[in-house]
Amino acid sequence: MDFSHTWPYEKIKDDYYFTECPFCHTENVYLHLSKTAAKRAEEGIKTHVIMPCCHEKIVIVEMDRDYIWSEQALR
Repeated sequence: MDFSHTWPYEKIKDDYYFTECPFCHTENVYLHLSKTAAKRAEEGIKTHVIMPCCHEKIVIVEMDRDYIWSEQALR
């Protein structure tokens, strides 16, 4: 997997945000990602999130402190 499959996110307290949706380019998108789902993603367990702005689905393969790593190209 290369960097084209990543997207940066922001974490504020226990909430996760994209500054811009990789699909429809809506700004400041809240990700409906629970603490449990985020922890699983950090451990490399696949999880998914549905973008509330355009309803596209991202399958998260891994998550580090800065980026979500996806099965599909996001860039």
